[in-house]
Amino acid sequence: MERKSYCGECSDEEFRHFEPVFKQLIELANAEILPRFLSGIAVMEKSDHTPVTAADRGAEKVMREWLEQNYPHHGIYGEEFGIKEAIGDFPKYRWILDPIDGTKNFITNAFQFGTLIALEKDDGEGFKPLIGVISHPQVGAWLIGNGKTTTLHLSDNSEIPCEVRHTDKLSEATLLTSSHWTTPEQNGGPEMQKLIDQVKLYRTWGDCFGYFSVATGGADIMIDPELNYWDVAAVVPVIEGAKGVITSKTGGDPLKELSAVAACPELIDKVLSVLNA
Repeated sequence: MERKSYCGECSDEEFRHFEPVFKQLIELANAEILPRFLSGIAVMEKSDHTPVTAADRGAEKVMREWLEQNYPHHGIYGEEFGIKEAIGDFPKYRWILDPIDGTKNFITNAFQFGTLIALEKDDGEGFKPLIGVISHPQVGAWLIGNGKTTTLHLSDNSEIPCEVRHTDKLSEATLLTSSHWTTPEQNGGPEMQKLIDQVKLYRTWGDCFGYFSVATGGADIMIDPELNYWDVAAVVPVIEGAKGVITSKTGGDPLKELSAVAACPELIDKVLSVLNA
């Protein structure tokens, strides 16, 4: 069954124009994040009781400032500093910024954190993501996807086309989540254990790294039962560009239901069947 795409249509001209912008934003964010990793950075608590650091806020601040200077009509929706509305006529563009996805990993000196950046376009029917980036600053690797293709950029400037690993057997699959389903932050249910019992390998190597792993063919399934918009907007073009499928936990729109299941086309229906039995 052909699955619906949740990306907007990204023209070749748009991709050529904005790809260098993503690279610039990654470099700005990295300059704020890397000196603070493994440094014993102070941790603050936000109103929702999630942690935040000077690295989160500093990285979003420099990206926002650069965008406001170079694309003043574009909107910005960031985790740390909120929404700036896009102005002008259609099409309108909006940047989605998650400076450190996986802050809990970052503050515990774990390497599974990254920066998520998306560019969305509104042609008059609402914003849809055109291009997404998953960047792992600590290893100098980043993925960029536009819903049609996804490319891995490495620190030696090499570029590698990416595609999900194809299997139709749960018994051969590697499943990733951000934390175990019994923990409050994962908010799963016993159906998750049923899925875990059927796969070959299960690990809690999640947050943005889980989607990075699926898109590059390292793992087969990544599940997040609850997300924020900035957690998922960049992931959609990356997974779809790698010939994968991403839906909400019920099989719907992950950008509206704010949950995600990412897998190859051959597995997605089997995964959703177990989760929604």
